Amino acid sequence: MPLVLVRIDDRLIHGQVVVGWGIQLSPNRIILSSDEIASSSWEKEMYMGAEATAPFPLSISVLTIDETILFLTENQTEKTILLVEAPKEILTLIEKGLKIEKVNVGGMHYKPGKRRLAPYIFVDEEDITAFKKMSDMNIELEGQDVPTAKKIDILKALKAISEDQL
Repeated sequence: MPLVLVRIDDRLIHGQVVVGWGIQLSPNRIILSSDEIASSSWEKEMYMGAEATAPFPLSISVLTIDETILFLTENQTEKTILLVEAPKEILTLIEKGLKIEKVNVGGMHYKPGKRRLAPYIFVDEEDITAFKKMSDMNIELEGQDVPTAKKIDILKALKAISEDQL
């Protein structure tokens, strides 16, 4: 299945994804990959409700990590946006066999213990470690909240926050 966007965004399915990225990329489907949300019927239903409000025909699937791998390997025809909440989920998908070349980092909002990487990206040590592992796998990492915004090189931004701590 052609992945037109692999995105980390802690808000998951919301206007920037459905309208901003959706209109730009014209996906047939959005997959929200989360073991936790896929096991919660009310959360799953809430996110899948975006199908009805999307400004274009769109299918939404809320799947576990394992279901995501299976779905993406068995379905080769739909243009798909893959959403996860955190970098560690991308690593899990890769470790389980999903081929990913590029990751878009959208909103990773402030929480205690996180440091600012960009106005809309805050990271902790677990996030930094995951990004470094992805980089070691030659996965391109770019920050960009909406398609019209300037792209941020995540590795350069990580280096800058590391140098600030010296």
